[in-house]
Amino acid sequence: MKNLIDTHFHLDHYRNYFEIAKTITELEQYTICVTNSPGIFLSCKNLIPETKYLKFAIGFHPQETTLGGREINDFIRLISSTNYVGEIGLDYSQKSYMSKPLQLKYFEQIVEICASKNKFMTIHVRKAEKDAIRILEKYHPTKAIIHWYTGGCDDMLRLVDLGCYFSINTNMVKGSKKENYHLLPLERILIESDGPYTKVNNKKYTPALLKDAYEEISRFYNNPDLPRNIYYNFEKILLS
Repeated sequence: MKNLIDTHFHLDHYRNYFEIAKTITELEQYTICVTNSPGIFLSCKNLIPETKYLKFAIGFHPQETTLGGREINDFIRLISSTNYVGEIGLDYSQKSYMSKPLQLKYFEQIVEICASKNKFMTIHVRKAEKDAIRILEKYHPTKAIIHWYTGGCDDMLRLVDLGCYFSINTNMVKGSKKENYHLLPLERILIESDGPYTKVNNKKYTPALLKDAYEEISRFYNNPDLPRNIYYNFEKILLS
């Protein structure tokens, strides 16, 4: 398999991140390395050179309770230095996360900016589908990817109607919601690893396993041409 793409990967969550970064480029696997905050994004950019295959996304994760006004200002200042945004989103699954009003405030600010600047977004949504739909419907971004979707079918199809893409990983196609993902149009599917938070062949994900992840997801969709389809979808979203 050639031209494999991983749209959501946490490079900074590996201890041997220098080695992992080198492997990504050697394997020629296009990888979006998401971050959880502007500070982490900046640190990653300063530590690890980007390549044709490895790009960093600036994040503002709703589970990060330390993020506030200064960080959103940093986000706005730094967004011009990258075409990629993530991980961002809304998460109402636990009270210990950033408060709901702050999540809504920051997410709407970020979506508005990304829509106006046509930025690629990888979005985390958990138990907050209706609010995410409302905000995305307001600004109509053209490069929105819903990462590891766990909501219901109706909301999923509404997001499809809004033009969203969905990134699928190996845990998703084995989980309780797996049948929902068969309802997604082929032209809206991308592949993510969400490494290191997934497993492939019962092993914690590393980039050396991306080929195996593609094979597993291709079997789930009964589509041996899925890698080619994913590459086309990714190319389309970048050019939109």
